[in-house]
Amino acid sequence: MKGEGRYLVGVDIGGTFTDCAIIDSDGGITTGKVPTVPADLARGFFASIDAAAGSLGLDAERVLASAAKLAHGTTAGTNALVTGRVARVALLTTRGHPDAIRIMNDMGRALGASIEEQLDWSISSRPEPIVPRRQVFEITERVDYAGDVVVALREDDVEATLERFADEGIEAVAIAFLWSFANPAHEIRTRAIVQRRFPDLYVSCSHEVAPRISSYQRTTATVMNAQIGPLMRAYIDRIADGARRRGYRGPLLMAQCDGGLLPADAARELPIGTLQSGPVGGIAGAAKASSAVGDPDVIVADMGGTTFDVGAFSGGVLRRRNESVIERHLTHLRKVDIESVGAGGGSIAWLDRESGVLRVGPHSAGADPGPICYGRGGTAVTVTDADLVLGVLNPERPLAGGLRLDIEAARRAIAALGEQIGLDTLRCAAGIVEIVDRRMEDLLRRVTIQSGRDPRRFSLWAYGGASAAHVGLFAHGLGVKRVLVPLGETASVWSACGCALLDQQRRYETSTFLKTPFDLEALRAQLAQLEREARDYAELLGLGAGEYELERSGDLKYALQVFEVETPLPAGPVDDGWAERLIAAFEGAYADRFGPGTGYAAAGVTLTALRVVVRSTGRTPALRRPPAAAQAAPAPAGARSVFWKEHDAAVETPIHDGPELNAGARVVGPAVVEYPTTTVAVRPGQALSVHPAGHLVLDLEATA
Repeated sequence: MKGEGRYLVGVDIGGTFTDCAIIDSDGGITTGKVPTVPADLARGFFASIDAAAGSLGLDAERVLASAAKLAHGTTAGTNALVTGRVARVALLTTRGHPDAIRIMNDMGRALGASIEEQLDWSISSRPEPIVPRRQVFEITERVDYAGDVVVALREDDVEATLERFADEGIEAVAIAFLWSFANPAHEIRTRAIVQRRFPDLYVSCSHEVAPRISSYQRTTATVMNAQIGPLMRAYIDRIADGARRRGYRGPLLMAQCDGGLLPADAARELPIGTLQSGPVGGIAGAAKASSAVGDPDVIVADMGGTTFDVGAFSGGVLRRRNESVIERHLTHLRKVDIESVGAGGGSIAWLDRESGVLRVGPHSAGADPGPICYGRGGTAVTVTDADLVLGVLNPERPLAGGLRLDIEAARRAIAALGEQIGLDTLRCAAGIVEIVDRRMEDLLRRVTIQSGRDPRRFSLWAYGGASAAHVGLFAHGLGVKRVLVPLGETASVWSACGCALLDQQRRYETSTFLKTPFDLEALRAQLAQLEREARDYAELLGLGAGEYELERSGDLKYALQVFEVETPLPAGPVDDGWAERLIAAFEGAYADRFGPGTGYAAAGVTLTALRVVVRSTGRTPALRRPPAAAQAAPAPAGARSVFWKEHDAAVETPIHDGPELNAGARVVGPAVVEYPTTTVAVRPGQALSVHPAGHLVLDLEATA
């Protein structure tokens, strides 16, 4: 483990709970889980560390003073964009091109549209422009595709624009000029003029946020970065200051959606990279830990309180995408390929008045007020209420933070909902669970079968606070090799654990346009520049030789195609042999993605982007959970009535205390295995066994 500290600390703030994982130098894991505090996320952040530290018999100050790493994944930026609680942004763009964000590359109706909207164009709509027209300002300047200045920057245009900021209530500025990634001089000068006049104004430049071709995607990324910039700057500073006051001596590291960590100082300037960072921490952590249990090909399923997030990787290698749809706008945001739906423990069950059909999600009760059973004023029936009424959740066991569950309030609400559709209380609750599980199964099929992956080659890792209670249903029809709940209790905070395992990394990239035969001199120069920037960054972090690595890749496609395939660049000098190896690597990657024989070499190959990622290296501890005392057979800790759909009846069901199950123990369903912050439902016909490392392995066809 790199660093002098004893602990790796990861914290993930979700919509319902805030999770902490503390990993010691031997790979032992201690967890903490507390309700998220939407009005003060920092309070929940440190409360989760307090909870985990308390399990070690320490306080947060002792843990942080001994920490080698403090890593954080957050939903703060995502929530701000979803709710519209963002800064008022002025967009400065090249004169004559103010409407790129309104035209949206003519994709506005399709981006982020539901299946119903795609099938019925009459009910579809264009999203509102990301910036109102009156907040878009045209600046006279022009750079061409080669980076040559065609029209000099008119600084008086910039000055005149600044005079209008007060009237428009501008709180942040996005600067996105044409071809600025080829020559950023005009953006840099414009930023200097803005900051001279308004030194405290948050300024976001497109050549730093998204140095890629495609004006619309680059502009939306730059604007979103500016919209959440002031909020995230204050938020990150508060977390970093709080950690320092509690004795932490290192830099706060923010998890990024591309699967790495960035120091707080850099994340303040590029907060868009924190979007969906929690779920990415989970899949990246799985990729690091999967080889230890012989699972090179894994599907991950993360069911929390608000969303259900699914991804997959092969050979431990994560697949990434360069563009993302955020709030129905396409952006240049490179992120690990994860799909999400609004399906979680807090998802609300509701009756569609037009069709009379019961639906679940995508809206969530969140952390405040939360499900009805939380007793905090919630009035909408949720999946958690249904799990409690069915008997899967224990009404006598408090949730994280000591939250006690009100089963009678949940029963009354579900009974009232069931009366409207002709179902009794238990069958209405079972219907809610089945609906949400089918939605999750559909997403799993989309990420696997519809993406060309055969799920029979994969193991399914189920984590997040609610996954273990539902995986027996939503994974049943997939045909995966096996289902694994990582490290039992740790599964409920796995994304926080994954954040703690991530390495520091930063990406340097540039757009290019080179056709075969490649201009090797130009290619060498571009690649050398990116590598210089990457090594300079490693030096800035204080990393010496052997403490970091460079990963090089490019985006390639057959000529006249629209979409590229990311391909690792060969090692060695850039010469004719290197170019041949690159083309062979691309053809192999293309065949792997789309199937053997689908390539068309006669068309020629085009290289559209070069990328260098600098990543810190260090030993990742082998994760473990302390084994329970050996016992001849796992004896149930008790029993309670649980309604199982398979029996269409409530059955007296054995209840097992999860921490007491030793390696090799086997539990045959129907049964419920309880941990302090997660519950595993072993459905009829299924069985659960404990892996030697402490993972839980669910056999979906134990009686087949």
